[in-house]
Parts: sequence; structure tokens; C-alpha cells
Amino acid sequence: MRKKPVPNQNPDRSVPALDSLHRHPVLWVVGLAALNAILLAGIAACFVAISQANQRIAQLEEEAVMADAPQTQIVLSPKSETEEKREPDVPVFDQETVKKFASNSKDKYEFLQRFFDDTFVYNWEGETLYVPVDDALPMNDYNWDNLVLMDKSYKEYEYQEYGVTKTIKGIDVSKHQENINWEKVAADGVDYAFLRVGYRGYGTGAVLVDECFHQNAKAANAAGVAIGAYFFSQALNAEEAVEEAELAIEALKDYDITYPVAIDLEDVPAEARTSGMTREEYTDVAIAFCERIKEAGYTPMIYCNSRWFTMNLDLSQLTEYDKWFAQYYNRPFFPYDFQVWQYTSAGEVDGIQGNVDLNISFVRYDRDKDEKNLMDKR
Repeated sequence: MRKKPVPNQNPDRSVPALDSLHRHPVLWVVGLAALNAILLAGIAACFVAISQANQRIAQLEEEAVMADAPQTQIVLSPKSETEEKREPDVPVFDQETVKKFASNSKDKYEFLQRFFDDTFVYNWEGETLYVPVDDALPMNDYNWDNLVLMDKSYKEYEYQEYGVTKTIKGIDVSKHQENINWEKVAADGVDYAFLRVGYRGYGTGAVLVDECFHQNAKAANAAGVAIGAYFFSQALNAEEAVEEAELAIEALKDYDITYPVAIDLEDVPAEARTSGMTREEYTDVAIAFCERIKEAGYTPMIYCNSRWFTMNLDLSQLTEYDKWFAQYYNRPFFPYDFQVWQYTSAGEVDGIQGNVDLNISFVRYDRDKDEKNLMDKR
């Protein structure tokens, strides 16, 4: 038999809880407040989401407008490992200027270089390097808008100011040009020539006089072509550099040498004896050679390409020596002080079979001191 419930007794156990809420109205207030806080938080989150969505829509609309707008300016801002130390100043150029740069550039590195006045742009082992210009070094003031391409079948330059030529045409030769007719060379307007006086083998380390030096020096002097000289160096240290200078001095003694005597430093195969030398070691070699040449009464000079000058030598220690730099651009970039520019290896000169290196010099080394610097005669 089912037992009857006792009066006022409810088998539903939730009733006592409801009774407690009725007996304690404060609990109703707390519950309602918590529910209200939850609702407000949800509403705030919705507003934030709506605001973010509106901002993204506005951003997409702006990007769409910019994509449809004509592009009238180009800014190049390459990245490099040196950027943290010094970020290059990148000017803004209009499209016509950029097109002009592209059409007048020999390759992409010359093209890139046109956008930087304070940074060298190099290709090295497939990598594009950006090397800051050192403002503490002596600078040149050449204006390359004055560079004139002559009307010839090959590249030949003059530097002119107000129609007056300020540079001198020259060549550099070695045994590779073989027999040269120096009378024809002189008649073709060549004022000076750098003759390879000697070289050191990059494998054996032996120092040798260039096989054609003596015949070239004798014939060039006779034809009235002023001559200087260069020695292809593979010196490992200052002692070997002096040895190279001594060989040059001995070979030069019987000739009228009015142009500088240069040490030739350039890239060599990986197996060369000088491969792996440090910047400091190369700098010591250059100084030792130049000092010995100066002691002998000649004008010392350093020949390198622009990358060699800036990356393999400490130019702050070489400011007193003249510079002969090689760069085969249509418009050179080398802000530091220099006297001779080698601008092509594919020149043509009467009296020489095949191609020959062409140079322009801003200095007449064969003249008296007051007449040497052509740039002083405005």
C-alpha cells in the first residue's frame, strides 16, 4: 500500500531551493546582475567584431583604388645585411627617368646603382651586395653628365666641359697584344700607355718581366707616346711586394717613364696563392709596393676594380696614392678620388690587332706640375 504524504511535505527536492529564493530575495538580485553582465559582454564583443570588419572593408577598398590608379613614381628600397647599421637614402624617380636608366645601363647592377648615391651595388658570387660609401674618404667632383660617347664603332669616351675635353686618351697593353705598331697608335690619338712591366705567377710565385715590355717601352718612347707601367701582383706580404717593385724598377731604368707605376690587384682563380688573403694583408702589400716605387722616384698608383677597392683594401690607409679604377659601366660609379678610369676591354686602336683596354686620365702626368691637372683649367 502506498503511503500517503505527510501534510506540507513535497517529494520534489527543488522546491526547498525555490522556497529559499523566496525567503532570500538578495539571491534573486545577484543572479539577475550576473545574467546582465553576461549579456553586456556579449553585446560589446559584437560591436568590436563589427568595427574590425568595417576597418578591413575600408582597407580592401583603399587597396583596390590604389591598384587601379596610374603608377607615376617608383621607389627602390633593397634590403641588405648592412641595413641595420645604415639604411641607404633612396630617392624617388618618375617612370621616364627609370626607363632612361634602364636603357642606358650595361646590366642590372649598373641599373640598380643609378638609384644610390651613397651605396655601392655589387654582384659577388651571384649575390647582390650593398656597401655604404665611406664619407670620411677623399671624394672626386666629376660630373658624369659631361661624359661624351664619341661617334665610333666601339665605345670611346671623353669628359668635356663647355665643349673642352678634360681627359686624355690612353691604353694599357701586355704581351697579349703581341706586336704593336706604336707609330700608328700615336697617330690614332693615344697620348699614353700603361705597359705591363712584369707579373708574379699565381701558382709558382715566380716573378717575371713581361715578354713584350722592352720592345713596347722602346717603341712607345720613340713614337712619342708617354708611358707608365703596371705589375700584376701575387705578393703574399710586404716583403714580396717590395720584390715585385724592385723587378719593376730595374726594368724601367732605361726608359722615360712619365706616367705612374701601378700595382695591379684583381680577382684570381680559387687555387691562386693569394686566394684567402685578408683585407689587411692586401692593404699592406699595396703600401709596400707603392712606397718602394715612390722611393725610386716614380709616381705610385693602385689599379683595381671598384669592388676590389671598397671590399679588399682599406682605402683610409691609401689616400696618398693615385688610383686607377676599372669599371665597364656606361656611366661610372666611384665617388672616391681617382685619376684614371679604365672603361672597356673591347676598344680598338690603329696599330694593335684585336681588342685593347681603353682609359681616360684626368691628369697629364707628363707635364709640369702647374699643367698636370686638367680639371683645374676651367
